[in-house]
Amino acid sequence: MKKYNLQGILNGMEKKPLNKEVFCSTFHLKAQVMRLKADNTIPPCKMENDVLFYFLKGEGTITVDSETLDINPGDCVVVPHQAESRSISAKTDLDILAVQGLK
Repeated sequence: MKKYNLQGILNGMEKKPLNKEVFCSTFHLKAQVMRLKADNTIPPCKMENDVLFYFLKGEGTITVDSETLDINPGDCVVVPHQAESRSISAKTDLDILAVQGLK
């Protein structure tokens, strides 16, 4: 068992439009925190594995294939690996926990 302080990791990240830090990587999963500054977007991409996004701070949207949802703190979105694309846009600064299951 290992404990992580996500706020401490986020506080130590550089200030740039998109910053990602993987804090746990095992044979079965990868966990990272992401900070996306307001008015920036993670461009559409395809993931090989299922991904759980937990939105810690901020407001924005997530688009999976052709469906777009508003996101707020406390929201959790699971994107299945079958999705052709996903992207995230920040209306305000976003802090995100992303956990990816690995095959």
